[in-house]
Amino acid sequence: MNKLITVIILLSLSSFTQAEPLKIASWNIAWLGSHGYNKRVDDDYKQLANYASQLDADVIALQEVEDGEWASKVLGDGYDYYFSTRNYVQRVGVAVKKSSGYKVTSREYKALDVGRVRYGMDLTLTNGDKQLRLLAVHLKSGCFAKPLDNETVTSMPDSSKRNVKEKRACTKLSKQIEPLESWIDERAKEGIPFMVLGDFNRRFAIDIENSLAEDQGLWQAIDDEGSEDLWTPTLTKNSKCWGGYYKDYIDHIVLDPRAKAMFVIESFSQLVFDGKYTKELSRSLSDHCPISVELEL
Repeated sequence: MNKLITVIILLSLSSFTQAEPLKIASWNIAWLGSHGYNKRVDDDYKQLANYASQLDADVIALQEVEDGEWASKVLGDGYDYYFSTRNYVQRVGVAVKKSSGYKVTSREYKALDVGRVRYGMDLTLTNGDKQLRLLAVHLKSGCFAKPLDNETVTSMPDSSKRNVKEKRACTKLSKQIEPLESWIDERAKEGIPFMVLGDFNRRFAIDIENSLAEDQGLWQAIDDEGSEDLWTPTLTKNSKCWGGYYKDYIDHIVLDPRAKAMFVIESFSQLVFDGKYTKELSRSLSDHCPISVELEL
């Protein structure tokens, strides 16, 4: 009997020590849907599927993907897909491996829609007593580094179409700060580890480099103290996607202190595509390379 108990204990310990970290990624697969901008052919989908296989993430926040059917052209049938319902091909979604062992509850976060912009997807992953909350986002594009305070945005020039487009983008991005902060505030009170990940369309490293005030920089706005002391590995790294064509990350995986405590050291990775940048090649694959982290929950 004692020998049997010993064997059971050893098997249990072996099973525990072999638990794999949870790999979580973000990937903007540009215009993956029925829109006319998507000119991909069969070989392009095969290449994307090959990169998805290399990525091999348990959870993937997706941007610019129409729905689960389109996502499965790249990621396959081994994932469950959770997508927003906004009536547009550039939707936000999350793919979760069926084999991950996590139960998923999901809802749209429509508060981010401050006027013809994308919803977020709010997911809770549960496995026994382990929980992780995720908000997948794709924020307004076109205001990558300009200060977001009302005075600066209001005084931006509008003498050309380019000026008008940038001013409109900065106006909408500035309006998304409040609902984004609100979600973070609520999660911090819950006490469950959380992360916000996706395409923020914002160069956080430049926000910090320019020492922007809390009402000017998106990073400064969301990064507070205590349970809202946020961190992302992209703050101190340069993107190597397409040979560093755009060196500053706009895709980020932002962790709260509890999630950061689970971060596997040096697990941050960017899956870089082969080949030299051309506009045509970036359209057949994507102008964004997937990024990922690993957590030991």
